[in-house]
Amino acid sequence: MEGKHDGLLLKIAGLWRQEKEGKDAFYSGKLNSGVKIIVMKNRYKTAPEHPDLVVFLAKAEAKPRTDAPADAPEDKEIPF
Repeated sequence: MEGKHDGLLLKIAGLWRQEKEGKDAFYSGKLNSGVKIIVMKNRYKTAPEHPDLVVFLAKAEAKPRTDAPADAPEDKEIPF
């Protein structure tokens, strides 16, 4: 549950491990309905002071609505 906190920690998202053949595993989840979070291994780490992981934020892909009837007019058209 986003926003729930326990003491000093505030949970903002859950992440799921993703694996693609031939690539490093990464973790992804959603901060909210419009923002996706991706955590990946830092492939450019060359020194101990460089981070092990990097965090990216991206615009979440919009899912098509499934609650509209199949024969409903498109948003652009106004039926008169």
